[in-house]
Amino acid sequence: MSRLPHLSALPLVLGLAALAFAYLSFTTSRYVIHNYQLHQQESQVRRQIDQLNKDHEQLVAVRDYLKSDEYVQAVARRVLGLVNPGETLVIVSGTTPPPATPVAQGSPGAEWWKELFGSGGAATPAPTPSPGR
Repeated sequence: MSRLPHLSALPLVLGLAALAFAYLSFTTSRYVIHNYQLHQQESQVRRQIDQLNKDHEQLVAVRDYLKSDEYVQAVARRVLGLVNPGETLVIVSGTTPPPATPVAQGSPGAEWWKELFGSGGAATPAPTPSPGR
């Protein structure tokens, strides 16, 4: 018979328990870190969705304004020089028109409608001339 050294079972059991504890701690910490990263990504995506919803609401407001009679009338007055029936068009001569302001060049992908219509989402119409002048 061969003589094997007699090993106690207690150190072997403690060693296996320590390995199992280390493995469980490692996998649990990986799960916790991954869960934290997912929550961070979720909150970032939710912020992006909120911003996109705000942009969508502004674009809808701009679209509705561009379809309105108020906008059509403002463009007719400002650009085409038209007046409503019963109004008199007054042209003042002798003044020099103000210099044209250059259009701000935004970065590619900038929200052009914000620059065009301001932060309120709609342009202000031209003032209406008073009738009878």
